[in-house]
Amino acid sequence: MPDYFLSFVSGNSFLHKLDPRTKLIATMLISILIFRLHLTGLVLLFALFIFLYYLSSVRIAMLRNLRPIAPFLILIFIFQLFLIPGNSFMDLYGFSATSEGFLEGLRIVGRFVLLIQFASLLTATTSPAHITAGIERLLRPLPGKVLGVTSFEIATMMSLSIHLIPVLNRFLREVYQAQLCRGLGRQKRISGLVSLAVPLLRGSFRMMDDISLGMESRCYQGNYRTSLFELKMEKNDWMALILVLILLLGFWNLPFTFLPSYQI
Repeated sequence: MPDYFLSFVSGNSFLHKLDPRTKLIATMLISILIFRLHLTGLVLLFALFIFLYYLSSVRIAMLRNLRPIAPFLILIFIFQLFLIPGNSFMDLYGFSATSEGFLEGLRIVGRFVLLIQFASLLTATTSPAHITAGIERLLRPLPGKVLGVTSFEIATMMSLSIHLIPVLNRFLREVYQAQLCRGLGRQKRISGLVSLAVPLLRGSFRMMDDISLGMESRCYQGNYRTSLFELKMEKNDWMALILVLILLLGFWNLPFTFLPSYQI
């Protein structure tokens, strides 16, 4: 079973059966809520994610989705820990780690973790084709033609971006395994990174060229065309959206201000 970053996993769970527009709107609303809440509220949202994860029956290691951004998260936490003033509890090379910085670092890192996890849950339970159809239907009422772009072009671009992330991740692993067979582990770090970056860039450009040629050979114009998937909002979709709205309104003004908050 695939466990790549932002990969789709086929299934027959409750989340798999929901309309893609429902899941897209719910993910956007939850993302707004994530940036509103403090640390205690983020813990409650993480509990909600655990519930949805087991409800989706997606048996992949979701924590592996954090590997690509783990150095970035660690760096953010260290900056918050040592640069925010407050009550110091540790000194390291002239820098003081504060309890306020520790809580602020947990809050910011927790927000990024939840954003990645809910986005991963969306892509794991929704195929790229359904995501494209859902985005197009949501953007269709907007006056995109005034700007010279259609909802189909925007949906195709976003769908390709999401779909190519796990493909590039898998390609990077293949390049890494091939380089290991050629003695990559015995080289220095800089030369090892170059040996990975060069074939990855070449493979990415070649992949983009193949996609563009395939779209041109199928006469893709970005205009309106019939879809293989007929989207229809069912009773479960409206119930899910109502529950998300209730969650958003209920959490919006919760008194979680006993934890410090700083403008970064």
